[in-house]
Amino acid sequence: MSSGWYLQEMETFFQQWDEKIHNPDLKTILELYNINQYMDTGLRLTAWTDEQFTGYQERCKVIPQILGRYFSTVTNENLQALCQSVDWEYVDDFWQLICDYKVYLRIASETIGALLNSNENFVWYILRHKALAETFGQVLAEHLTHNSNTAEELLSQFFAAHTRHRQLYFPKEFTQAMRDQVLWDYVERDDANLNYLQLLERSQSSKEFPLSDKLKLRARRKKEELQKKLFAGHPGFSYSVEITFKSIPDGSLEEIYRTEDHIFTYAYSREWLEENRDYSTLLNNFIYLFKYVDLCFRSTFVSRKAELSPLEGHLGVKGKKDYIFGSQFNAKEMRTQLQMMAYCEELQRLDIQIESIFQWFFKTYLKEEFGTEGFTYAPPSSGTTYFEKCKLLASAIDGILKQYRLFCEDGQIDRELLEMSSGHVIFREIPSIMKNKYAYSGSETVEKEMYLLFSDQSMMHYTEKTKGQYRTLPRLLLSESMKKEDFAYYQQGSLDWLIDRGTVRIADDGRLLIHTTRAAVLGDLFYNEVVCPSYYDQGLRKQVEEFIAAGDMRYENTLFSKPEQNYLNYALNKSEFSNGLDLRNKYSHDTCSLEESQQRQDYMELLKIMVLIIIKINEEFCLGNL
Repeated sequence: MSSGWYLQEMETFFQQWDEKIHNPDLKTILELYNINQYMDTGLRLTAWTDEQFTGYQERCKVIPQILGRYFSTVTNENLQALCQSVDWEYVDDFWQLICDYKVYLRIASETIGALLNSNENFVWYILRHKALAETFGQVLAEHLTHNSNTAEELLSQFFAAHTRHRQLYFPKEFTQAMRDQVLWDYVERDDANLNYLQLLERSQSSKEFPLSDKLKLRARRKKEELQKKLFAGHPGFSYSVEITFKSIPDGSLEEIYRTEDHIFTYAYSREWLEENRDYSTLLNNFIYLFKYVDLCFRSTFVSRKAELSPLEGHLGVKGKKDYIFGSQFNAKEMRTQLQMMAYCEELQRLDIQIESIFQWFFKTYLKEEFGTEGFTYAPPSSGTTYFEKCKLLASAIDGILKQYRLFCEDGQIDRELLEMSSGHVIFREIPSIMKNKYAYSGSETVEKEMYLLFSDQSMMHYTEKTKGQYRTLPRLLLSESMKKEDFAYYQQGSLDWLIDRGTVRIADDGRLLIHTTRAAVLGDLFYNEVVCPSYYDQGLRKQVEEFIAAGDMRYENTLFSKPEQNYLNYALNKSEFSNGLDLRNKYSHDTCSLEESQQRQDYMELLKIMVLIIIKINEEFCLGNL
């Protein structure tokens, strides 16, 4: 967006060409370098004639020679003064030219050491260049051991997720022992950044950068210590969830949000539960009462990108392998966990164990409704501790999914074959018998289309006529009579692109109309990251087929959708995400918390997952003709 302004600045420079290139100073040299880069790309102002543009290109041919002559004068004696005189926006260009013209070959290590001592930030520009890191490895390594920013740069380089962070080339002389010591020193600092301490705590050790469990534990304890100091007397914003069962004779659900203390309250009818104790209804309560899944039987407690606010998307330091979530996900986690806790207590009051309902589903319901045999599920005996329940349930989740996969592949469960299966369950590999069960985005084009239509960062829903009244372009066009001229000049290109795509059309009277069927599918895909064509009407299914034919969407047939697979990997293991709960492995290897309250919470999470599995398997039997 700034190119036009810079090209105008270049035009002014060319008008003063002879004066500028006569005995140029360092700032002019760096301007020439940038001008040459612009001209190499072919960028030009539309006001320039071809003759004018060609003339500028001819002048630029001498720029490399001018740069070469200037940098031939850079020596040990003047390097530090030159570097300190460079404007901040040109520092990286300066070091790039030091490399391009091989100035570093005649620079002494002592000169680089003195430069680093004068300003510790210079090292981060030097380390962007591999040749410099290799040439001055020893002096750079020594400096890195006491640079105040080394620990954060290390963590950012090797463990943080980022899109614009420049590659740093840490020298081989900066050994793993040195790196470890830098991180140990960092976690002892009272000014350590909480975000980086959390990143260190959650990051996984690798061959590229080993991390000891002791260091990660110290980072966690330091983080907790600093949090207590930071938030002492300043609790900040808080919100909570309350789940209750009480007397509601008509069986309705009461939902209340108390704005004064930010508490969401959900109250369920105790009469309804007492009058509907059959196991089928008790399972259906997770669908229709607790809303664990939506109308397309997609899990509602997964994290979705569309739920993240712009602030949540950019705040903090996120790991390369983090499961990304925000406040909406946390609220859903609280709600579903408390629903499960309260439901289990109410069922126990009625002398019903929830895992007995699970056993009924696999041993009785599937056999009586669909004639299937071979599914086994053994609930824990009475008096079992939460630790034992978690251990058994984590194992049962693997067992049920292996049984389902065998049945899906072979039409039966061969017990001997099942007993030979010792590998881990990989959620993305569990098949579905349903045809074209899930559809996903299949091109950057459709990603751009969804962004323009639905993203809160898109500029297409705001106009001077309507201000910020509408949150999306489809809602704007459905609610108001809009014409092309109602949109600003900077929106016109995107609007024309949407018209070419057929998402927006111009009526005979000039009004802009949204293609409602196309927008409905794209909206569902944008907000849920997956669509389920089986639940669409004929018109919507036809629209999905058009997207598929154009290469903008693709089908997959798996038991779980991708958002569900990600959630299961987050909750049960660390195969995909470094900040996962790792419940399956913790209870398999006896490395879980010994606190009963935490074990109870883990048990509720595992119960949620088993409920989701039951819902998904039931969907397969009902719709997939198993």
